[in-house]
Amino acid sequence: MKKIFLLSLLFAGSLYFSQNYKETVIKQATEMRKYFMEKNYNAYSNYVDDGVIKMFGDKKKMISTSVDAVEKMSKAGYTFKKVNFSDVSDIVHTKNELQTVVHQRIEMETPKGIILGDYYLIAISKDNGKLWKFIDTSGKSIESVRKYFPNLSPQLYIKK
Repeated sequence: MKKIFLLSLLFAGSLYFSQNYKETVIKQATEMRKYFMEKNYNAYSNYVDDGVIKMFGDKKKMISTSVDAVEKMSKAGYTFKKVNFSDVSDIVHTKNELQTVVHQRIEMETPKGIILGDYYLIAISKDNGKLWKFIDTSGKSIESVRKYFPNLSPQLYIKK
């Protein structure tokens, strides 16, 4: 009977921490979105995965590239209206990281009207869930993202 009770406590505890991690992921993705929408790219960049920043060279170059891209989109008549996050997948423990996938729904105004898009972010925490950093998959498959980020767990899945 003691064993069943202890197993029940362990299971309940793992559910609590998993839900707590998921809430933190959504909260921090929402903070990242807020900074992006406010064009506070310096604060936004604090939520971008270090591997993404290295792909640009450094944080300053990543910010500059982001600003240029948003300005070009805006001039062409494309504006982000809403970005919402939901459906955090199961938290995966791999090596010294926690990893998960977050669904994001983007509403964008275009010259031809409003469009909606479903995309996914990969969230990674290297400090046991306190700070999450994100990789925008930009509609790519998980296999193509793994080419640039081989540390990603094989348990991560992106819906197509």
